Amino acid sequence: MKKLLPLLLVIFAINASAQTAPTKTFSAGLELGAPTNSIYNIGFGGSGKIEIPIVTPLTLSVTAGYTSFYYKNSLVGSNTSQPAAGFVPLKAGAKFYFGPGIYLEAEGGTVIETNYSKDQLFAYAVGPGFIIPTGKHTGVDLGFRYENWGGGRLRQTGIRVAYRIGW
Repeated sequence: MKKLLPLLLVIFAINASAQTAPTKTFSAGLELGAPTNSIYNIGFGGSGKIEIPIVTPLTLSVTAGYTSFYYKNSLVGSNTSQPAAGFVPLKAGAKFYFGPGIYLEAEGGTVIETNYSKDQLFAYAVGPGFIIPTGKHTGVDLGFRYENWGGGRLRQTGIRVAYRIGW
């Protein structure tokens, strides 16, 4: 934690010069999922997100993406590897900005399994994030979240790193 605090202070100092009012934005990024108590080891994917301001400091967010989760080898019981399980998460929610570049996001929606049973799972996610400005209307969005799919079928800690464009 002591090593994380200076990094957060630097991010906060950089964001002090950023815009305070949310604008319409689009971001595209990479996702990493670390499942807990699951048949999966790890998940990798990508997503796109649109944010639309409602009232300062609140925005509406809509997210769509694709994630592949890789099975733990010990569950398969053979030397052959099993193909990754694919999922399409579709979520909508809200972001509350506590200050320039610091937010808390909550989303809910559905996750569609693309192989095997093709189940549709209810999903929700909540977590903090930071926006590191790279220009007047651009930045890097670093988000962390706890996510639950299908009433506990898949619980994960997710990290999203995205390039963000505002207009």
